Amino acid sequence: EKLQSSVRNTKDFVSKTELSVEKRIQDLLMRIKPDIGIEKTNKNKSHTCWLVDAIDNTLNFSRGLENFCLSIALKEKGEIDVCLFYDPLKDEIFFFQKGYGGHKNDSKIRVSEKKEISESIIGINNKYENTNDIYSIGFTRELLYKKSVEIRESGSLFLDLCNLACGKFDCCIFVNPNDNLKLISSLMLRETGGMISSVKLKNSEFFIVSNKYIGKLAKEMIEDNYEKG
Repeated sequence: EKLQSSVRNTKDFVSKTELSVEKRIQDLLMRIKPDIGIEKTNKNKSHTCWLVDAIDNTLNFSRGLENFCLSIALKEKGEIDVCLFYDPLKDEIFFFQKGYGGHKNDSKIRVSEKKEISESIIGINNKYENTNDIYSIGFTRELLYKKSVEIRESGSLFLDLCNLACGKFDCCIFVNPNDNLKLISSLMLRETGGMISSVKLKNSEFFIVSNKYIGKLAKEMIEDNYEKG
């Protein structure tokens, strides 16, 4: 935060910080599974590897904003059975493992039970896309505004998913997500009682993760209004 008023650019500081964190994570992971490589979530094509993002979102971090986190997932044979997210500012760890549920620090977490979309909070994020789709993101944002739905665009996709998993958000919508994001989201929602659906309209895929109720309503809204938009 103190760097924001400095005449010096924060780019070098952010790069050095990210590299330092990545190095420490790599050293630790290599002790756990030395035969598995380490790759970034948005670039990976391997069937077995660690997926690591040292800072999600680097822009938020560089500006002293609070919405960023560290993410680690283990991908084996094309499946993700465990993932972890750390929010350093709040000192909160979100941990998800197949068959063991989702946890925030030492407490088990579940998605919300909100049933009315007028009472819900929906997160929107356009990161880790396969193709950039400005129209569909704009359409989603405008549609929810018109329906008087509360939306949040934090910039940190993984923190949005964690907020969904522990009931602070009720739904998250992404456009054209890559396969790794789908796998990570599936694990998180499966272990916390949520649901996943998708809508393919023209060249766009709307990927909807939510509690048991709001995602269905959001999907219907998108299907009913996309052509009109």
